[in-house]
Amino acid sequence: MNIILYILDKGEIYVKSVCIKTNNQDIIEYLINTFEKLPINLCISNYKFKMYDNVIVHDMEKNENQFYEIVAIVLKSAIEKFYEKDIIYKCIKQNYFYLNDLEQEYVLKISHQIMNLPDNKIGYKNKLLKNLIQKYISQNKSILLDGFMNFRVQEYKELLDNIVEVSVVSFLELTSF
Repeated sequence: MNIILYILDKGEIYVKSVCIKTNNQDIIEYLINTFEKLPINLCISNYKFKMYDNVIVHDMEKNENQFYEIVAIVLKSAIEKFYEKDIIYKCIKQNYFYLNDLEQEYVLKISHQIMNLPDNKIGYKNKLLKNLIQKYISQNKSILLDGFMNFRVQEYKELLDNIVEVSVVSFLELTSF
């Protein structure tokens, strides 16, 4: 692995990187493609160490707050793309098992429609998730995506549970005519 050090004008050394760990090749490709398309100066590398593939993002601008925010936004979109539907689906299966498969599918569709509403209508889901990620990566050098999703986003999962609950109520109201 190459270590990137930046010697600043006063002789200070600046290194700011985030390592994203996962074994999901679709997520790795998504992250690399998304980071490469950004109009900012980042260095992206991909290495396999021991158990995980790692996407390592290096800050080339020395703008720490902006760097963490950008990485958090990209990770948020990856989580929404690769984890969110499964979280909602599991919530429906676990809490609304009494609905048949077709009814559960309708609830899933309603949930996705609700999640496309502006943040202020659904409890600031986007801001909540971005802030959880940004806080974590600013305090840690690496993030294991599956572990983060299992143990660090309870507040986000509760918000998704509430969205599913609203979807079920909406579905039941629609079908009770």
